Amino acid sequence: MKTDANPMWLVSPDVRSTYSDDGAVLLDIRKGLCYSLNQVAARIWSTVEASPSGVDLHGLVDVMEAHYKISHEQLERDIDECVSKLENMGLVQRKDFVHGPSAARAWG
Repeated sequence: MKTDANPMWLVSPDVRSTYSDDGAVLLDIRKGLCYSLNQVAARIWSTVEASPSGVDLHGLVDVMEAHYKISHEQLERDIDECVSKLENMGLVQRKDFVHGPSAARAWG
């Protein structure tokens, strides 16, 4: 399987979100699980959510640099770690790895 060095990230279709001053709460409606995000992770989440065609690591770093005054390299590491955790929990997915009817037809 081809892996992209800089994948585009999308919100998984079964995830819903709501925001508060403290961050965000995510609900995976398929699994019936809730997740709490702090303010920084919520900003990353909202950026992915606002990008229906997907957003890559560079796009996330660009958005976060406008809000946080830490080095570009540190932001990149931290965002990559956060997105990896979100992927492992099934909350975001790589654009080229979207499950659903069209994915099933591709294997058809």
